[in-house]
Amino acid sequence: MLKLNYNDYGLFLERVTASLDMVATQRVMLAMYTGETLHMQPGRAAYLAAADAPEVLRLERLLQGNTALSIALTHVDDECVEVSLKGTWIAQSADAEAGTLIAALPPVAEGLIHQLWQLSARQAAFSY
Repeated sequence: MLKLNYNDYGLFLERVTASLDMVATQRVMLAMYTGETLHMQPGRAAYLAAADAPEVLRLERLLQGNTALSIALTHVDDECVEVSLKGTWIAQSADAEAGTLIAALPPVAEGLIHQLWQLSARQAAFSY
């Protein structure tokens, strides 16, 4: 499963071995114990990646044969592609800008998306 955390510092994407149900349950229990508000709803998360990365081509090939995957690739320009995922948005309110999107995908798709994000994060760090 992929877990995309949005906060004041940007986006952090990680692969976790726990199931979608387990992560959601743990988050609900944490909110109950701490007395914080919690909002969960279907949602989307996206990040930009280099269009010429080999993982983009591999992900495009994977998507061609499988329309059931909740992944979308959109070419923004010659240099960038937007990777968009459907999942469950978890935040303190419906309009929160910070929160977590959890998405369960086949392992090969998760691996490609994670590798692509790592590459994009490294390139962003070197561009500053």
